[in-house]
Amino acid sequence: MHEFYLIKKTETQDDDFFLYFYRNRDNYKDIIVDYITVDINVFEYIFDSLTWIPCMNPAFPGNPEQVGINEIGITLFDEHSASSLISIFTAWRDLFKNGPSVIRKLIYYHEYSNDDVLSFDRDDTIETFDKIIDISKQLSDGKYYLYHCGI
Repeated sequence: MHEFYLIKKTETQDDDFFLYFYRNRDNYKDIIVDYITVDINVFEYIFDSLTWIPCMNPAFPGNPEQVGINEIGITLFDEHSASSLISIFTAWRDLFKNGPSVIRKLIYYHEYSNDDVLSFDRDDTIETFDKIIDISKQLSDGKYYLYHCGI
């Protein structure tokens, strides 16, 4: 599961805050504005396009800028990420509207079992993407971060 937290920017947020936010998130309920999860199968399905999003990496001192979400670990998005987040999730949402009610994708192209097939509910995914789009729009004004914690 991938978790996304929309959090208010404060003057006291430093490297340690972002590095340990996930572990101590219960102590920060006052700055958590919104929260959403993305199913791991959905994440795997769209992962390549998530590597295009500008972000920061709180796992390194100074939260260096990078491009691409951390699949396993933490990623921090701000106003510079908003337009990419919005356009990528809007594109996937609109594409999935044309798909079957259960989306499936083979992982392997040889003899396979049901364990080798990524599958997820289209309508639940569209709803999740709508919420991520709404959350991402809030990033544009520079008052929030979107904190991602993977697997």
